[in-house]
Amino acid sequence: MNPPLSITDPLANQAVTIIITLAANDAPLAERPLLLSVGVAEQLPVVKTGAFAKLVSLIEEAWTAFGVRAQVAGAAIEEETIAEEQTAASDTAPTRSVVTDSPKAPPPSPNPLSALQPQAKNLSLF
Repeated sequence: MNPPLSITDPLANQAVTIIITLAANDAPLAERPLLLSVGVAEQLPVVKTGAFAKLVSLIEEAWTAFGVRAQVAGAAIEEETIAEEQTAASDTAPTRSVVTDSPKAPPPSPNPLSALQPQAKNLSLF
């Protein structure tokens, strides 16, 4: 189930940077391609591309996508905190230990990928 969207702005009190890169060419300004990045420091930005004439709609799309991603990240942190609290509560609960006579598990088999492999020769990507 998806969590309901909150009314509060998940980007409040954050410095969000918008970078617009406009390609240099001979096309009219409205037709020139641009690259739009919206983000905050130390996080991946949301990137949109399109024509300069659609700049306002591209900013709205990127801003909305960035806000949704920030809200989802906030919800994930809340869920992680709840899971940690539940784990801590279950760790402090009294437990009974039951010892059973079970056969020992066989040792894990070695990973075949960790062994040295011969080098490939005459390898071509095309």
